[in-house]
Amino acid sequence: MGLGVLKLDDMTESGFFLQGAVFSFLILAGALFEIFFCYQGDPYLLPVVQTILAIGLVFLTRINPALAADQFIWANLGLIIYYAVFLILRDYRKLGEYQYLWGMLALLMLLLTLIFGTTINGATSWFRFAGMGFQPEELVKVALLLFLASYLSDNKELLRFGTIQVGKFSLPDAKTMGPFVFIGVFVLGLLGAQKSLGTALVFFLLMVFILYVATERLLYLVVSVPLVMVTGAAGYILFDHVRVRVATWINPWLDASGGAYQISQSIFAISGGRLLGTGLGNGIGAYQIPNADTDFIFSVIAEEIGFIGAMAVISLFIIVVMRCFCVSTRAVDRFGQILAAGIGILIGVEALIILAGVTKMLPLTGLPLPWMSYGGSSMVGHFLLLGILAGISHSSAFSVSQIPIGKQADAL
Repeated sequence: MGLGVLKLDDMTESGFFLQGAVFSFLILAGALFEIFFCYQGDPYLLPVVQTILAIGLVFLTRINPALAADQFIWANLGLIIYYAVFLILRDYRKLGEYQYLWGMLALLMLLLTLIFGTTINGATSWFRFAGMGFQPEELVKVALLLFLASYLSDNKELLRFGTIQVGKFSLPDAKTMGPFVFIGVFVLGLLGAQKSLGTALVFFLLMVFILYVATERLLYLVVSVPLVMVTGAAGYILFDHVRVRVATWINPWLDASGGAYQISQSIFAISGGRLLGTGLGNGIGAYQIPNADTDFIFSVIAEEIGFIGAMAVISLFIIVVMRCFCVSTRAVDRFGQILAAGIGILIGVEALIILAGVTKMLPLTGLPLPWMSYGGSSMVGHFLLLGILAGISHSSAFSVSQIPIGKQADAL
């Protein structure tokens, strides 16, 4: 349809027509690829993500055509990565054999970024070479998830029932809990040293929720609450930009033309969209909101396609998260169950924190919206995770079909 619109507008000579043609070709090739390789996994995941991706490309083209041209390249590369991961990774269970390698790889990437990285917008989260930037923390998400899923699958019972008695509570001993705490503390500490506090919050919530999902112990959620309060207070005391973000979150109208300009313009844009929006290309948020192409792309969407369009975008993310948990429940091994649930938790936490930030429900964090905001690092990282998820879904469907019908319920 997009190619048809470009043809009607006589824009076949523009670069977007070629980019859109390649994007459409990869989607069609992917559909044939799934048929050729008899893909039996979740049929909704990739189409929903492609819809999110297409909406993001449309609005990036409207906000900043130059960045949109780059984003088309990253989107096409992401689709190729997705198919490559699915094709090469025939048995995702082998990823669980390198448990501590993933953990150390996550620490190494963060340490190298801290030492040799470039500081942008206050956070040392980037490597820059040949005029291009890359955020290693997007790959750290993949490595950390693989470590957590493998570690929790090996230690689920010990973490769930505990090995030592402390008062009324049965807790895991230091040997069991040590690797989880070691990796968690160093990952969050390195992110804090980089001043990448938004990512640190995402990783902390990911570790807490995946631990709860794996063990079903409410105690871990309860213990995390004071930890969030203490680390949040420490961040407020140590970093100036955190104090500014908290102040503008509490009352953006005290400095609406200064430090709170970004969030105040976001609120104006979202409220101006009303029910049906101002129409594509008719909003002012695309020009007025700083970083509208990354952190605040949802504000532009809400303004131009209104409350209904914004709810449709949120619904797409909810569907992705729900499908992740469906894949988790159908996986026939513990590693696959925890990894699929972890991917769903990560995407859900990222989307929730970003949407809450641009609507002033939480302080701003400076994170990109998965598959929608401009950014090649985020695109590559999330398509890597989607490829792994497709592998789990496909393998699980294939494995379950081999189990006698009467025993499939027990296997699940």
